[in-house]
Amino acid sequence: MNKDYDVVIVGAGFAGIKASLLLENYNLNICVIDEGIQAGGQFIRYKDGTQNSSKIPTYNKGLSLVKKFNESSITYLNKSELIFINKEKEILVKLKDDSLKMIKPKTIIFAMGAREIVEPFKGWDLPGIITTGAMQILLKTSGKVFANEITIAGSGILHYAAAVTWLEKGGKIKSFYDGNSLSNKFKMLSSALSSSDKRADLFAMSLNMIKIQMNAKNNIKVIEAKGNNKLESIILAKIDSKGNIIKGTEFEEKTSLLAIGNGLIANLDVATAAGCQTIYDDKLGGLVLKTNKLLETTQDNIFSAGASNCIGGADKAQIDGEICAYSVLFKLKLIDFNLYSKLTEKLFIYRKKAVIFAKTLSNMQSFNLNEIRNLDKNTTICRCENIKIKDITNAIEFGLTSINSIKKKTRSGMGNCQGKTCSELVRAILQSKGHNDTSHIKARAPLKPTNINILASEITFLDGSKI
Repeated sequence: MNKDYDVVIVGAGFAGIKASLLLENYNLNICVIDEGIQAGGQFIRYKDGTQNSSKIPTYNKGLSLVKKFNESSITYLNKSELIFINKEKEILVKLKDDSLKMIKPKTIIFAMGAREIVEPFKGWDLPGIITTGAMQILLKTSGKVFANEITIAGSGILHYAAAVTWLEKGGKIKSFYDGNSLSNKFKMLSSALSSSDKRADLFAMSLNMIKIQMNAKNNIKVIEAKGNNKLESIILAKIDSKGNIIKGTEFEEKTSLLAIGNGLIANLDVATAAGCQTIYDDKLGGLVLKTNKLLETTQDNIFSAGASNCIGGADKAQIDGEICAYSVLFKLKLIDFNLYSKLTEKLFIYRKKAVIFAKTLSNMQSFNLNEIRNLDKNTTICRCENIKIKDITNAIEFGLTSINSIKKKTRSGMGNCQGKTCSELVRAILQSKGHNDTSHIKARAPLKPTNINILASEITFLDGSKI
């Protein structure tokens, strides 16, 4: 391992792998940091030592990229957590053996993907309720279903993707509830068909998608979960075209396992700790990194690829990875501007189409602020610290109108997940009360829960030399 690296890439998903493989061709010292067991990110997951089969072309294309990455000479730190970073690009990583290593690269590419968010409802924190993302992780890493049957609900596209994977593994879907309006479905479909990658994926999934849609109960959302220390049933209701609950249409269904997905939010904790500025744009997926035409952030020689600048799926992530790689080469003066323009011209055209799809998807996953206002006051918002809506509301009535001030008052965001789930829910509550906070929840080192004994241990460079 080298002491110094030209480029450090945080994240080994589509964007990170694509960027690293391209940069390797220019004899640069590259290090990829990732929390996963294997490269491939959330989309490409498989049981340790095997590779899942899939009919989806993008998935198999991803497996091919992973194979090339694994055969490369790129330094890959898997099962490793970035726990500190500053504006000087000093990075502290906890490796899988719990040792602490310092890295000081010339350039950084953030390719950390996104995480799932769920529109809260009373009882959503009961055991037996999982996100569709967690469902996908379990399916792909085990290679098989983990229950006799499952109820799936949500809006956007995540619950469809999860349902397809469940059927691929031979699972049975008890019920499928879709909160999307018909017009949004057509917009998503027409936008997806304009992309060759998404079009191929849709055709590959068409039989399962038809099966899901034929049995789907449309314009319905989960409004409550019931059970004695575990999920036993859910209350659902019909909604209108704007997502408002139609009173009098409520009904109950018995189920012991519910997978629910409403949308995604970019992972930005590490980037904001490095001093990168954010912007809030509903059309791009909410809070994202502010970037220039090179996909460079507000911090010099730090770049953003994939969901961190706009949540648009695997094809956009690959395009961003390539663009960032060429931007790094340009900034390092390994290619001139004319060559850079030539190499990226078509990529930016493809990216524009991918962003159009991203905007359609973002519109489908926005929270209904009217329903947020009407949530039961005892609905949990911060699961780590057991903070309820009434606690957030009391803080707002006290005069606190930002995520970070509410964090200090209520401890919402101070638990193990550091606000990864509740910060966006608090933002939605603030919006429902007429307060538009566009800031990022502040994160302090260590950025991941880390044992005090590990923090007190010696820090060295990757090659073992002393700092």
